[in-house]
Amino acid sequence: MKVFIRLVLVLFSTILVCSCTATKWSYEKDAIRLHITGDPELNLYQKKAHTLILCTYHLKDLNGFNQLVDEKGGLEKLLECNRFDQSVTHSKRLVVQPNQDLTEPMNRTEDAKYLGIVAGYYSLKKDQSTRLFQIPVSWTNSPKKLYVTLHMGPQGIQERKENQ
Repeated sequence: MKVFIRLVLVLFSTILVCSCTATKWSYEKDAIRLHITGDPELNLYQKKAHTLILCTYHLKDLNGFNQLVDEKGGLEKLLECNRFDQSVTHSKRLVVQPNQDLTEPMNRTEDAKYLGIVAGYYSLKKDQSTRLFQIPVSWTNSPKKLYVTLHMGPQGIQERKENQ
């Protein structure tokens, strides 16, 4: 009986130690999938629909992104789709048309823990033009795939759902 209890304790301790290990944020092909739909009145300006520039960012941390979102002229800088600091592991520009249904598979870059999205609406407001998503982690402490569905409305981003 003592041997059994010791064996159970060793097994439990091993599981506990393994679950506390740091997450390895490595590259994974097609680990992020964006499904984007453009509203018929997408980016409405002067009663006409317009195309929309969308910038996606893979981020190690949120500090630089959040700082730019809050700074004067920061949203415009984010719409350049460039690596604005060391926290950006990848950036990509997408163009969304009115009525478009777009699925964009993306490779998760090494060390990316978040996905940031900025949309270039005519009425550029941070609450309507930016979204952040944390890449989910499984119970074994490894990154999971991220599936995001967004509807690009007439004046801002409308989240439909996020599957993890």
